Amino acid sequence: MIDCDPADTARQPPPILWSLGLLHGELRARHGLSLHDYLVLGALAGAEGGPVPVTQLTAFLQESGTRMSALLKNLQAAGLIERNRRGRDRRTVEVTLTEAGRARFADAESAAHMWLRRHVLL
Repeated sequence: MIDCDPADTARQPPPILWSLGLLHGELRARHGLSLHDYLVLGALAGAEGGPVPVTQLTAFLQESGTRMSALLKNLQAAGLIERNRRGRDRRTVEVTLTEAGRARFADAESAAHMWLRRHVLL
């Protein structure tokens, strides 16, 4: 983690950028998730167990298809999501959260809320 030296404010990034970077580090260190991973799991958790098309996740994060594919590949390898082709329309890939993914997101969400209350929402 990067320590903040109050005397070195001239080179410090803007407060929101700094806060997001620190939150990313917290999620990575405690839960093995990047900020993007956390956002993807959150979008899936918000779908309440239903499948979400990859195109919807791509639009949500405004990422390229290639970048989204890499993110999902890593989450799938970690056992946090499942990817399947839609039954009738095999061109559409849908993503669902596994129980492990739901548990990891719940833990990360709780930690993120605590972190934000402690460091940002003072």
